[in-house]
Amino acid sequence: MPTPDGIANHEWNRVRLLATAVLDATNTEQESHCRSRLFAYLEALEDKYGAKASILATRADFCEDLHRRNELLHRAYASAEATDDAHNALYVAHSLAELHLDELGALAEGAKWLECMRGYLVRVDDGWFVEEYDRLRKLAF
Repeated sequence: MPTPDGIANHEWNRVRLLATAVLDATNTEQESHCRSRLFAYLEALEDKYGAKASILATRADFCEDLHRRNELLHRAYASAEATDDAHNALYVAHSLAELHLDELGALAEGAKWLECMRGYLVRVDDGWFVEEYDRLRKLAF
C-alpha cells in the first residue's frame, strides 16, 4: 500500500529501512553516514514525487536543527492540507505539537497544533494518536 500521499510501497519500505539504520546507529560513528544515505534517498523521492508531506515530515524527523525541523513540518502540513491528506495532516500536526510542547516549551504554539490535531482525529481513527493527544494536552494546559 502506498503512503497516503502516493509514494509507492516498495520505495517507502526503503525509507523505513534507511530510517531504522539511522536509529540503530545512534551515537555511533556510523550515524552520520546512515543519516546522509536517508537524506539522499528522500531527496531522490522528492525529485520524483515532489515535496510530499511524507517526505518532508520524515526529513524533519531526522533533522537535528529544531528551526529547520519546524520549517519542514510546516511545509509538510501545508502539503497535506493542500491535498486533503488527513492522515499526514494528523501525523504532522502531532509532530508540530510535540516539537513545541516537548522540545521548545512554546505552549501557545503547541496548543494551536493540538487543536489542528484534534480536528483530524475525528477523521482518522487511530488510538495511538488519541493517547498522544491526551499526553500532549496535559503539557499544554
